[in-house]
Amino acid sequence: MGSERLKYSITNAKTSLLFYFIMLAVNLISRRIFLDVLGDSSMGTAATMQRTVGLLNMAEMGITTSITCALFAPIYRQDREEINRIISLFCYLFRVVGVVILVVGAGVSFFTPMLIEGEVSRLYIYASFFTFLFTTSLGYFFNYKQFLLLASQKTYIVTRITNYVVIAKIICQAVSIRFFGAGYLFWLALEAVFALLFTVVLEKRVGREYPWLSPSYSLGRKIRKEYRYIFQNMKQVVSHKVANVMLTQTDTIIVSKMISVVMVTFYVNYAMIASKIVTLTGSMFSGVWASVGHLISEGNSSKIRLVFKQFSAIAFFIGGVVSLCVWHLASPFISFMFGERYVLSNDVLFCIVASMFVSIVRQPVMVFLNGYSLYRDVWAAWCEVALNLCISIVGAYYWGLLGVVLGTAVSTGLISLCWKPYFLFRSAFRISSRVYYLSFLKYMAVLLFTALLTAWVLNLAGGISCSGFGEFLLYAAVLFGFTSVVYGGLLYLFSSAMRDSVRLAFQVLSRKR
Repeated sequence: MGSERLKYSITNAKTSLLFYFIMLAVNLISRRIFLDVLGDSSMGTAATMQRTVGLLNMAEMGITTSITCALFAPIYRQDREEINRIISLFCYLFRVVGVVILVVGAGVSFFTPMLIEGEVSRLYIYASFFTFLFTTSLGYFFNYKQFLLLASQKTYIVTRITNYVVIAKIICQAVSIRFFGAGYLFWLALEAVFALLFTVVLEKRVGREYPWLSPSYSLGRKIRKEYRYIFQNMKQVVSHKVANVMLTQTDTIIVSKMISVVMVTFYVNYAMIASKIVTLTGSMFSGVWASVGHLISEGNSSKIRLVFKQFSAIAFFIGGVVSLCVWHLASPFISFMFGERYVLSNDVLFCIVASMFVSIVRQPVMVFLNGYSLYRDVWAAWCEVALNLCISIVGAYYWGLLGVVLGTAVSTGLISLCWKPYFLFRSAFRISSRVYYLSFLKYMAVLLFTALLTAWVLNLAGGISCSGFGEFLLYAAVLFGFTSVVYGGLLYLFSSAMRDSVRLAFQVLSRKR
């Protein structure tokens, strides 16, 4: 990578890492307050309605991906006129999508009570749905300008604004219901208020960064036919986006309908931990998406493959360490934080951790596929959705929650770990994917050894039991340090890509000194 790309990549990664830990603590503490005061049914209803509205995001149709890629070249040339034209096109397309989402959402709202199993107030159901519909639609009418920041490798700006607003929102929600007797409807009202605040703050920041930016809906509508190349891959991106939304948003709906809305709350406690970790790693790798796009445009094949190998080694290291820590710490933490009755079985936890691991280690592959604009494997996306739905629905009938999480683990594992690397190596790198699978087996063998050694050491130590938050933090720090040293050390010994990554890290640190 060039020095400028490396600088932005490091800044994006540091910002994501900092806010990850802050948001993890804020979310976990506030969730305990929400569960204690609002109850399992209210929080389960909120999660189900949020995921239901999330399904409407399939109307976005991959516009974000297509136009963000189109911005790379004019940003590199500093062509402000072209950037304004493309953002105007963004403005036009997103407003059309926003209207579609509002209209379809109004129709879907009549069926939302059918998604909730059990005695839940219809007022709560409709208030939840329309609140999340409002907050989602804001992004299509106003917040589209943030993608210029992302394309300019300034993801850290969006990350800071997003997290500042979300932290303030959660604190206000927790304080209002704990100390001032506010209820669920006020909790929802704060969701809408802070969504508006995010829009205002983001608008002002974009104005400071790009005072010359003046997108126009009418201009975007007028010039839409001049940018046919942007739409060439959009049909393929559409299918991937729709499939991904269905894949990620259907689990809680299946659990709510086939099991119970209370079980949604039990599941979300664990899913929240996993999703926060995946979001962290995803933001770190998406933060280098623009950098990878510029790297690919240089056309240096050997350098591109070297960077991919380094990213893959880092992803397996992060995924392995985090997965081992979550496996050993999740249930003790849930028991301590929320109560023993919220603890799920080990087989359910294993499937959740497996899905989380896959979501982390596949990030380099997905980033490079996006960088090359390779989306033609539409069949794979829908195969993943079909597998997930079939296994989850049948599994929910026979095995309950275990069947649902098993469907996600199996479907994502088969497509993300088997097909996607083959597709990338064959279509982009144009070399055999055998080298990737051999590295994968090597990384997994090292991870298995680390897992067995960790379990043996913990067994000698008498396991993990937490009587207080300080004790839990001590256990977590020791476990994280142990697995990092063992797994990282073994990867350093057996992986040249890991050694290259470590050397690069030391070079960056030495420059700063």
